Amino acid sequence: MKRSELLSRLIVAVAVIGVVGAPLYLWSRTPIIHARMAENGGWSPDVLQAEVGKPLHLKITSDDVVHGFAVGQMDMQSVDILPGKVAGITLTFDKPGIYTFFCTRWCGLNHWRMRGTIEVTGASDTIPSD
Repeated sequence: MKRSELLSRLIVAVAVIGVVGAPLYLWSRTPIIHARMAENGGWSPDVLQAEVGKPLHLKITSDDVVHGFAVGQMDMQSVDILPGKVAGITLTFDKPGIYTFFCTRWCGLNHWRMRGTIEVTGASDTIPSD
């Protein structure tokens, strides 16, 4: 095999590994949020950080019963979180602030306590003054 052909194959192999491996690497580095009935801890973690305009990738799983996930002040469909399964969600915020996420499926007497916050920082939509 010629040296140039070997080099070409190596470049193609590295490119394929990068295209396939990069998303898998990012997925594996995304922390998992655990949902538990409120009396057993609720959301963990229950405070998340995000930046305006940058996608926030979440992986969410349930440790006990079916939960739902939604964020107030956002136009989004609720996502069912099934026990033992991992759901991937990507959120992008256009304004800074504190957003509340909550459980949308009845999960017990303290369901109403299934709340958490996403603290979004960054540029706001303010009009610069002269």
